[in-house]
Amino acid sequence: MKSKIDEMLLTYGLSKESSILPMLDNFTEEEIREYCWQVLRSYPDLKKEDWIIGMEGGDFIYSFDDHFVFITDDIWSFNLIGRRPVLELLTDRIKTLASI
Repeated sequence: MKSKIDEMLLTYGLSKESSILPMLDNFTEEEIREYCWQVLRSYPDLKKEDWIIGMEGGDFIYSFDDHFVFITDDIWSFNLIGRRPVLELLTDRIKTLASI
């Protein structure tokens, strides 16, 4: 039996995709969280597609510019999973934002 997270990843084509964290290894996880949300919220078409909410946070599928990302955001950790071109796009925008 698959978990809800496994189902979400499979439904949106993200089950074999990678995390953004290794691409931003010079940033702390908290910085990555902050910058990821700033960048994602800059997309006017950002939409929450699916989610699991807990008391400490949740797991979400978001879409923007015809892309999907899976985000785990709770009091203990943050992670964003997406296809390589999306991760590269977000990473570039985060590095640019961080250098301002």
